[in-house]
Amino acid sequence: MRYLTLILVNFLLVIGVAFTNLAQVCRAAVGDSVEKPVDFTKFSLEELKNVEIVSASKKPERLSEVAGAVYVITQNDIRRSGATSIPEALRLAPGVHVARISATDWAINIRGLNSQYAQNLLVLIDGRSVYTHVFSGVFWDIQDTVMEDIDRIEVIRGPGAALWGANAVNGVINIITKHSKNTQGWRGVVLGGSEEQIGSLRYGSTLEQGGTYRVYGKIFNRGELSGVGLDPAPDSAKDAQSSDNWRSGRGGFRMDLAPGQGMPAGASDSFTLQGEAYTNRYDKKFERRSSLFPSAISTPTGDDDNSEATGLHLLGRWQHTVSQDSDTVLQVYYDYLEKDYDPASGRVSTADVDFQHRLTVAEINEILWGLEFKYIHDNFKESPNVTLDPSDLNQTLWSTFIQDQIQIMPRLLTFIAGSKFEYNEDTGLEIQPSVRLMYTPYDWLSTWAAISRAVRVPSRIELHGRTSDLVPLPAIDPVNPVEVVTLGNRDLDSEKLTAYEIGFRLKPLDRLWLDTTLFFNNYDELIGLEMSDTPLPGDMYTLVYDNNSSGEAYGFEFALDWKAASTWLMGASYTYLRTQIEENQITDQNIAPLISKGSNPRHSFSIRSAWDVTPTIDFDLWLRFVSRLPERDIASYTVMDARLAWRPYQHIELSLVGQNLFEEGHEEFSTLEVKRSVYGKVNWQF
Repeated sequence: MRYLTLILVNFLLVIGVAFTNLAQVCRAAVGDSVEKPVDFTKFSLEELKNVEIVSASKKPERLSEVAGAVYVITQNDIRRSGATSIPEALRLAPGVHVARISATDWAINIRGLNSQYAQNLLVLIDGRSVYTHVFSGVFWDIQDTVMEDIDRIEVIRGPGAALWGANAVNGVINIITKHSKNTQGWRGVVLGGSEEQIGSLRYGSTLEQGGTYRVYGKIFNRGELSGVGLDPAPDSAKDAQSSDNWRSGRGGFRMDLAPGQGMPAGASDSFTLQGEAYTNRYDKKFERRSSLFPSAISTPTGDDDNSEATGLHLLGRWQHTVSQDSDTVLQVYYDYLEKDYDPASGRVSTADVDFQHRLTVAEINEILWGLEFKYIHDNFKESPNVTLDPSDLNQTLWSTFIQDQIQIMPRLLTFIAGSKFEYNEDTGLEIQPSVRLMYTPYDWLSTWAAISRAVRVPSRIELHGRTSDLVPLPAIDPVNPVEVVTLGNRDLDSEKLTAYEIGFRLKPLDRLWLDTTLFFNNYDELIGLEMSDTPLPGDMYTLVYDNNSSGEAYGFEFALDWKAASTWLMGASYTYLRTQIEENQITDQNIAPLISKGSNPRHSFSIRSAWDVTPTIDFDLWLRFVSRLPERDIASYTVMDARLAWRPYQHIELSLVGQNLFEEGHEEFSTLEVKRSVYGKVNWQF
């Protein structure tokens, strides 16, 4: 399968060349038009806050009318921030903690303790879930695409389980790419700097009967982060992964059709078909294990040691509009991933069928309901450090949801109630309801409140895994490391959250917009580790997973947008988060302090400035402050990024970006220091 994926990547990377002779004909059809960048500094705040989103209610609705904590990262935000990857772009959203772990890994979470695998955050790309059941989290190193083809990133802070199901506990992130009609013509991007090199090429044109398509390819090299944290000693507890060299190639396509002949008045059909294949290669100087123990022994393996991740996915979506009051959506996707899990490796195949129907009754009552079936097959290779029993497993998931939105007083008071009913083979039936109320007394003021329940189902590691680590414990053995084993527990129940939220949106002036959310999360039956009642034979420590913990998190999030001038847009955000959660119940003081702990900053602050100096010159600044992570002994840091862009011609943009300008480097989640960097970028449409 790995070689098939490589062939597909190469095919998709060069497929654009096959259309070279066709380009002149197609260009005549589209009138020599190419995609033009949208400058959102020219829009009013009213226009910016009425962008339609789909993630909050699984249907299009205006951002200002959502009864929830929502933030939209637009393509313009991404471009002007200088972000070169999806994780870096997520720093733009208030309430989202993004921390660099290594050259290839990030810890990303919302309203909770952060870790490499943020277990309570559901992530989607165009409605396709990329949440992995293996570790209950997201492999951010394989979530990539052409950044210029992202239309927006919708960030839902707080539970989304009533619509999206289990694991949408602390939030939902939906990365939505552009419709192919908005990516016509050629676009080439070349980026080179002190830490990374990226190149992408995309071509879009028209099909018969009004359809459009695009094909694209992208390669990048994100290589050795200056060897920071690298200690050549064989028993080093340092983060040797900081010297990884990471290379990736991917290619894909998207087609959109909207046939309309013979349809009744008001009815329409639209079809989307998209797919992608990719391969990642990681060259490591040290073996790194995904361990619960940061001090676990890493052994040198030589410069030629490497691991890989390859995969592909294919998605089809059909939307049928019967009338203004009724429409249906059918989505089907297949996802395949083969990845080295340091040091184990495995394959995961996922097939998903999702159907939903929206119906408006008597103009004030809108009902949304749906059905979903998911099939997951995985197969893992055994290794001395990681074992899954069974190593080969088939899983099925059935679910249905219903949501009723009632206009109690049209344009003044809206009531929303719904629930997801989900059955899985490990924890059985999960019911995840939500009740929301939105009150809009004035055009410039609205408030909303919500009570929701959500669950996280245990991961494969927590249910069926066995991991083994060699950990230095001088108090036990001053010479030799001690073997520590963690065992899965098939009797685990799901983790449970009850969340309470209240939010306010205020527009006191035409040029000023405020958005504030207060929240309180109560967690129960959290999965942690404890000493096994039946330890394994020998001198090893034996730990086992159990539903032995609980806790709470509370705080508030604040976002402000200010149109300082017709060509100057400023934005600021502040997040306060207090968590009181016990992650494990280990009483042995030799082991408990060594277990990798999740952590979150109590305070985070961001301010951005987007200034159009002239019609052809942009100047952008981005200041961020993140307070310390006490559980991981990471100090607070302040970062300043700057971007200068110039468009000498209409379809060419040259930009220079400096990141982390205040200091040479800083730690964010591990001993790896994120270094000061600079890059230049050429963005050419033709």
